[in-house]
Amino acid sequence: MKAYVVFLLQMMIWSSFSLVEWLSGRDRPLFRGMLLCMFLYLAFLLARKVGLRTKRALLTTCVTAIIYFSCQHFVWEFI
Repeated sequence: MKAYVVFLLQMMIWSSFSLVEWLSGRDRPLFRGMLLCMFLYLAFLLARKVGLRTKRALLTTCVTAIIYFSCQHFVWEFI
């Protein structure tokens, strides 16, 4: 149940990342990469604070990021 709650909260984090990335449209790729790292770390910390163990939190964070960005890619290809 904790993993499901973390999944939903991390999807909200990734949605806010997309908004922030859109707002900073003219940034250089280096700063976008730094922004991605910050949001990855924030999502990982959230998973740890909810109560997941480190390995499970890392796995959940990676899976959520992969799912979100692949679905985002398919949506933009479809439009």
